[in-house]
Amino acid sequence: MSLNTDISVPRLDPEGTLDLILSALGELVDYELAVVLGLDSEDTLRVRKAAGPLATAKLAKHSIALSSRRDLARILERGVPQLFDEHEEHIDSYEGVLDLPHGHSCLVAPLSLGAKRIGLLTLDHRQCGRFSPGLLRFIATISKLISLSLVQSDEKTELERANAELVRERNALFAPGYEPIAGLIGSSSAWLKALEALRLVADTELPVIVLGETGTGKELASRGVHRLSQRAGRPFIAVNCSALAPSLAESELFGHEKGAFTGALATRKGRFELADGGTLFLDEIGDLPMELQPKLLRILQEGSFERVGGERSMRVDVRIVAATHVDLAKAVSDGNFREDLYYRLSVFPVLLPPLRERTGDALLLAERFLEDIRMRPGFSGLRLCEDAALALDRAPWPGNVRQLRNAIERAAILSRGESIRMEHLALQAARPGEALPAHSPAARPSTSRETGAQPPLSMHDAQKRAIREALAHSRGKIYGPGGAAEALGLKPSTLQSRMKKLGISVTDSLPL
Repeated sequence: MSLNTDISVPRLDPEGTLDLILSALGELVDYELAVVLGLDSEDTLRVRKAAGPLATAKLAKHSIALSSRRDLARILERGVPQLFDEHEEHIDSYEGVLDLPHGHSCLVAPLSLGAKRIGLLTLDHRQCGRFSPGLLRFIATISKLISLSLVQSDEKTELERANAELVRERNALFAPGYEPIAGLIGSSSAWLKALEALRLVADTELPVIVLGETGTGKELASRGVHRLSQRAGRPFIAVNCSALAPSLAESELFGHEKGAFTGALATRKGRFELADGGTLFLDEIGDLPMELQPKLLRILQEGSFERVGGERSMRVDVRIVAATHVDLAKAVSDGNFREDLYYRLSVFPVLLPPLRERTGDALLLAERFLEDIRMRPGFSGLRLCEDAALALDRAPWPGNVRQLRNAIERAAILSRGESIRMEHLALQAARPGEALPAHSPAARPSTSRETGAQPPLSMHDAQKRAIREALAHSRGKIYGPGGAAEALGLKPSTLQSRMKKLGISVTDSLPL
């Protein structure tokens, strides 16, 4: 067998290449044991591959501490193969693993690639004098091939690990019915705290109630809970309780049998049956009619109900996620909401902060909305001027994210798809007759010198701050669920491009 013709490193798996090299070497060199030892750390050699009649399963788990083997450490340091015979003082590398005689043939060659130390190759034979000094140069050449194969094997392992991680994240991001929680954009501490609560409860089966003012993103958050849960590939059915007609609300939720009432010409499934196996989102749960609340409580407790006009008990497996902007505790005290249902729903409440309490997030959201609008014909050059950016950041946004989006949409039209200026936004500092919140930037005096407050951030600085906060919260992770790109609502490649443009590095953004 010719080494030149039979060893084809580029065409083989690295592990297969090692097997082939050692097999070919065995036809040219009379060894009984050939072992490739990889340097796992600065002080430990571990068996990566073994061949020959003396190779055993026990040997495959063997490791050698270099601190106890100065002879091997010197070979690694010098980078020169060495022969040992029965007259030289040499500790058996496989003592306790193999029963080799004290006087036997042993050759040790260093494995390296450039300046990188990779490990050792050892050849052993139980008889003395089996390896000649003339073999050393040839073994040095073979060692280079083995070194290359080891490096390729390690790189392949790392690539497979990274690929498996990417596949896991891709499956999570693009599973049927799943969209990333990236739609919930923001980097403020108040917002990230709410997202963390959503992620924490998502993988449980607990009912969830999402609280917050109108326009804070309660339905989007509820969808996020579903998409991060084990039910992600199952139905997500949304019902707005405030929009249910009183006369049809029970039928809408629980279904009806044919002939149950005038106009019931066929049996119809309700929202609970449609959501079986998945999640039912009850928006504005505070507006659910009192007469239906006992039936909802029964489903939460037993998972059963009857259709309107039906006698057969139906069973469903549904997770309830509810949302409301009203104070349910007050509704309970006023007699408008059942106390037992309130406690059943409030096992894990998640409060979404209003936009005025999410420092810097208005600009992030505005930029995301602008990216969407730029995809439309005639709006590719749309941009936000500095004065408009400052106005967005200072506005109290009583209508929260919904109001912000509407303001951006309107401004895009008024600007004719070019530069959005402050006058295009038509923002009011506060609604007529209302005072600004004390913490609102727009309520501050016009100069920072009078109060000692910091001046408003420029859009450039606001972007830098938001990116750094997101990186710090994700501990430097950019891709996938929980990554900074997700929190900012950006593609990872877009985030990396902005980081480069703004001079931001991951390491500088990590908490000390």
